[in-house]
Amino acid sequence: MGLGPLSSIDPTAVAVWVAVIVLFALIALLRVALKVNFSVLTIVALVLGIALSLAFNGDVTSLNLLGNIYINLITALVAPLIFVSIISSITYVGNLRKLRGIGLRSVGWLMLTNLIAIVMTLAVAIPLHIGSGVKLVNDEATAGFLTSQTAPFDQVVLNFFPKNIIGDLSGNRVVPIIITATVLAIAIVSVGRKRSVDIVRGFFDQTKDVIYKAVGYVVELTPYAVIVLGATSTAATTSKADALLALLGILLLGFALNFVQAFLVNGALLALVAKVPPLTFFKAVLPAQTAAFTTQSSVATLPLSIRQIGTIGVGADVANFTTPIGTTIGMPGCAGVWPMLSAVFTINALGLDYGPAAYVGLAIIGLFASIGTAGVPGTAIVTATTVFTAVGLPVQLLVPLVPVSNIVGMPSTMANVSAAVTCATIVARQTGEFDDDALRRARSAGRHRVPAAAGVAGVAGVAVAGAGVASVASPVAFAAPAAAVASPAAGATRVAGVGGSAIGRLSLSTSTLSLHRSDDDAPVPIGACGVADHATAA
Repeated sequence: MGLGPLSSIDPTAVAVWVAVIVLFALIALLRVALKVNFSVLTIVALVLGIALSLAFNGDVTSLNLLGNIYINLITALVAPLIFVSIISSITYVGNLRKLRGIGLRSVGWLMLTNLIAIVMTLAVAIPLHIGSGVKLVNDEATAGFLTSQTAPFDQVVLNFFPKNIIGDLSGNRVVPIIITATVLAIAIVSVGRKRSVDIVRGFFDQTKDVIYKAVGYVVELTPYAVIVLGATSTAATTSKADALLALLGILLLGFALNFVQAFLVNGALLALVAKVPPLTFFKAVLPAQTAAFTTQSSVATLPLSIRQIGTIGVGADVANFTTPIGTTIGMPGCAGVWPMLSAVFTINALGLDYGPAAYVGLAIIGLFASIGTAGVPGTAIVTATTVFTAVGLPVQLLVPLVPVSNIVGMPSTMANVSAAVTCATIVARQTGEFDDDALRRARSAGRHRVPAAAGVAGVAGVAVAGAGVASVASPVAFAAPAAAVASPAAGATRVAGVGGSAIGRLSLSTSTLSLHRSDDDAPVPIGACGVADHATAA
C-alpha cells in the first residue's frame, strides 16, 4: 500500500524545519526570558545558522523560502523609507546651504572610502603576484551573459535620473528615488517661504513615522532571519569548496581585505575624523554588519543601518540622506576590493605587461564604476565586468571567479555597509548633526545602569515617545517607539506624540554587546533617526 502524498515528503527537509523551529524557540527564550541584547542575538543566530548547515551537510535548500520572505519584506519597505525620510529630513533642515554641505560631504566621503579600498587592494595584490601561473578557462558563452549585465556609460548616467517615480519605487532604483525626493523636498522648502506648507510637511512626517513603525516590526525578525540566511549562505559556500581550491588565494585575500576595510580603515576614520570610539561604534552597528554579511544586500540592510547609527548619535537628516546614498555610491567592497582583485588576478594570469600608469588608469575607472552600483547580491561580479570592459581585459576570464565572487560577496557587502554608516557618522560630526550625549550613553551602557524614572515631565534633554517622535529642546531628538531614552540631565523630559503624557519607565541603556538588558533596553527601532517635528522648550 502506497503512502500517497506522504511519499513526496523529504524527511531531511522536515528535519531541517523542525530544527529551525527549535532554534527559533531558543532565540525567543534568549530574548524574552534572559533579556539577551539584540546585537548578541544576531551573532548567536549567525553561529546557530552555520551550525545548522553543517549538521545537515548543507542540505538546507528548503529554508530558502523563509530567507527570501524576510528579504522581500524588508526590501519592499526600502523605497518608501528612502523617499519619505529624505523629504522629511530636508524639510526639517529647511536650509538649502546646509543641505548642499551634507550632500557634497556624503558623496565625497563615500568616494574616498572606495578610493582607499582600491589603493589598498592594488598595494597588496600587485606585490603578491596573485594569479601568476593560473590557467583561466576562456568561457565566451558565459561571458556573453556577464557583458549583458553591464550598460554603456551614457545609459548608466541616464539611469541616474527618474523617468517614472512609480516604476522607480517599485524597482528600488535608489538614485532616481533620492533625486525625486530631493527635488520635491526643495520645492516644499521654497514654497514654504511664501505660504504655509504645514499640511504637506505634516503628511510626510506622519507617513515617515508609520513606515518607521512598519519597518521596525520587520527588523525585529532579524535574529530569526539570520539563522536561516546563515544556514543557506554556508551551504552555498561549502557546496562550491571543491571548485574553489585552485582559487583559494584570491578567496582568502578577498576576505582579509574586506575585513581590514570594514574595521581597520573605517575605525581609523571614525577615531581621527568623527572623534567616535571605534569599539563603541562597531558594537552599535554589529547587527547591520551581520545582516549585510548574510543577505549580501546593502539595500536590504538599509533600515537596520539607519536604525543602529541613530543609537550612537547620528542625526536624522544625515542618517536618512547619507546612508541610502551609500547603497549606490562608494561601495568599497563590491566596487573597490573585488574588481581590483579580479583585475590583478587576470592580468597576472595572462602575463600582461601592466605598468604604473596602466594601474592608475585601472584605479580611476574602478573609482567611477562605483557610482550607481546596485546594493543587491551579485553586484561585485557585475562591477568587475564593467571595469574589465572599460580597460579591455577579456570578460570571459571572469567566469572562473564567479563562485569566488559569490562567497566574497558576504564580507564585501559588510564592508559596503560599514563604509556607509561610517561616512554618515563623519558627515554628522562635520555638519553639527551629531549628538554627543547619545554617544556617551552608548559608551556607558553595559558599564553601569542609571536608576529609572517614572512619570516625568519638564526639563530639556532627549526623550522618546511611544508611537511618535519626542519633542525636546535639543536640535535633534531620536524617536524610539516602545522604549524611551532619557538625557542624563537632572530632572525630567517633556514627551510629546502621545498626548503629552509621561510614558512610564525610562532607561539610559542602548543596544550594545552587553550580554543582558533591562526590559526597556530593547533595540532602538527604526525611528531612532526620526527628528522631532516640534521643539518644546523646557
